Amino acid sequence: MESYPTVEQVGFVDLDPASPKLMMAGGEFCGNATRSTAWLALGGQPGELLVQVSGVSKLLRAGVTAKKEAFAEMPIYGDPKKIMEDPEVPGNYVVKMEGITQYIAFDTEVISGLTPDEIKITAKKRIDENDLGRFPAAGVIYSQKNGDGWRITPVVFVPGASDEGTLFLETACGSGTTALGMVLAMQQGASIKDVPIMQPSGLAIAVSVEFDGQSFQQAQISGPLEIVVPMALLRLPLSTGKEEI
Repeated sequence: MESYPTVEQVGFVDLDPASPKLMMAGGEFCGNATRSTAWLALGGQPGELLVQVSGVSKLLRAGVTAKKEAFAEMPIYGDPKKIMEDPEVPGNYVVKMEGITQYIAFDTEVISGLTPDEIKITAKKRIDENDLGRFPAAGVIYSQKNGDGWRITPVVFVPGASDEGTLFLETACGSGTTALGMVLAMQQGASIKDVPIMQPSGLAIAVSVEFDGQSFQQAQISGPLEIVVPMALLRLPLSTGKEEI
């Protein structure tokens, strides 16, 4: 990460299309890394496969659409009780997912005019106040309406990624996008489909959530990918004799 300042999280992958795997450095789940793994395993060509991802108990469906956009199923819980309103800040919500927990903050005025470092400090304080650092990863997703969709400012803390953990004001957050989508579906008591969530990168991620008013069935994110640092993929021998890319 020191060599590539634009990198926000690190994942190790096995790109065998028959059984692709993604292990994040902190053992957390990352939605955009899951999409990226599927895109790489498929060579950017349309298709669908099942990906094994750290922090998640089941294989996740992911792939590339005919429009060359990458998509991924998200590891959500069916029980709406996994979404809890913050009693200290009514209207904000903690959303538990496998491998990561997100705090959806609609009170975006608290970061208005702040520098990126100040936004991170403000978000980390909220993570600490809600004891979210005990999870594999925790984020604060500042969310505001943006036309027909929403715009987010995501800050993600991964305690196990280094001795002190990593804290990034991210350019995009797939799980945060999903958590916002789950809150929106819960608030309206029905499913949502392809709601555009603008990321700080300037690219939108569409989120779909199936919700029947009683339980969540599934959630998916999709959108374009951008290769920020073109580089070669190296095959490294594992102790088992198998090669990992």
